[in-house]
Amino acid sequence: MRVLVVDDSAVARTAFARAAVAAGLDVAGEAGDAEAAVLLALRLELDAVVIDGRLPGGAIACIERLHGVRPGLALYVVGALDVTALVRSAMAAGAAGALLRPVLSSQLARTLAMRTNGEDAS
Repeated sequence: MRVLVVDDSAVARTAFARAAVAAGLDVAGEAGDAEAAVLLALRLELDAVVIDGRLPGGAIACIERLHGVRPGLALYVVGALDVTALVRSAMAAGAAGALLRPVLSSQLARTLAMRTNGEDAS
């Protein structure tokens, strides 16, 4: 599974990319903002995008843009505990599910695998 990681923090992107690789996923790209995420989503062969819930400019706006340009792409928001409103908004915007921090490689693999098997990943 080819994944795009979107987070404004280079440290967080690197940590998440390492967790994805440990989960057996192929990190196809990394983006620091919504604009870069959209450009990469248009250019790269992707199965999923994982977006930081605290992305400057808004994770929901990023999800909406990505869903608009690649409607079939599995989009996931990453948040901390007690992010019910974020998860609801993300799902309404087109997200396939959510991941809670800290994201473990086993959780990441299980959640994204559900999407490819047609199961509900939320």
